[in-house]
Amino acid sequence: MLRLSHTISCLLLCFASVACADFNRPLNASAAVDYGFQSEAAGGDPGDHEASTGAAGETAMREDLPSPILSAATSQSYDPERWTVVGQMREHRVQGRESLLEIARDHGLGYREVTRINPELDPFLPGDGAPVMLPTARVLPQTPYEHGMVLNLPEKRLYYFYTLTNDRLVISFPVGIGTADRGTPLGDFTITRKLTDPSWTVPPSVREQRPHLPAIIPPGPNNPMGAYALQLSGGSYFIHGTNRPWSIGRRATLGCARLYPEDIPVLFRMAAIGTPMKIIHQPVKIGRQDEQIFLEIHHDRYDGKNWRDYWQEAEQMLSKKGWLNQVESGKVAEVARQGRGIPVPIGRLAK
Repeated sequence: MLRLSHTISCLLLCFASVACADFNRPLNASAAVDYGFQSEAAGGDPGDHEASTGAAGETAMREDLPSPILSAATSQSYDPERWTVVGQMREHRVQGRESLLEIARDHGLGYREVTRINPELDPFLPGDGAPVMLPTARVLPQTPYEHGMVLNLPEKRLYYFYTLTNDRLVISFPVGIGTADRGTPLGDFTITRKLTDPSWTVPPSVREQRPHLPAIIPPGPNNPMGAYALQLSGGSYFIHGTNRPWSIGRRATLGCARLYPEDIPVLFRMAAIGTPMKIIHQPVKIGRQDEQIFLEIHHDRYDGKNWRDYWQEAEQMLSKKGWLNQVESGKVAEVARQGRGIPVPIGRLAK
């Protein structure tokens, strides 16, 4: 019986070349103004804004802020029958003029993951010493995989499931996904090609809006695909790096999934050609750690649902598992109402 979800450092991290790391950290407050960011309070979506302005990478990022060199992603063990909640929630104290974008990247998180559970903090100037809750625990998506990738759009996170010496392991990465009008497609895919230093063929729709762009952007700092790319079956979509790391955790692409520059080399080395991949929309996730039952809900403003819809979906899932009578209905409703995207204990299974 697996009593504790132990975290091990991904063995492949040591092979990630420093040259693949992006030495530009996410934007601070002053740089954000230069890029036309709009705050959540003002109703803007930085991710959607970034995509609407055209091809990524036309403007150089700030060069005075160092970035992580190695990926923060770690492999974690799980048991599909008894232990499907991995990781632990953590807290970080803001150091100096750190922004939530920088903190998110340092800890392998997407921007929205961090701002969602720290709504009281200014994302660009949270304040020296301020406590920041880190959503580093998560319920695994409900999929049949022992090996393969799962991208869950509401949480903007990609999972890679694999086995090593009979241990079932999972490693996950925050991603940027397609905007509301150019969404990342749902379905079953496989990896068909692995590309190093890919060129980007600018879509006709983008060139109509930005006619000064060339038909093809070669590898380099202005290429929005970054240093590595995994092509999915069908040919139109890729999992790739980025030259705009502050877009990770947002709806910010033309349909592809983008990873932090330090994460994509890790996934690139782990995922072989032929690896299966599911792209799913699963805003409600239910898991367990032995007898403890957890519920995690991600509000998605683009799916047309309100919190009562998520509540109903959670109760239906609990009923299907036979767990509905072993949880507190009030807690289920509270989790659905808040939609914070973190695992919350809601009951215990009878022994």
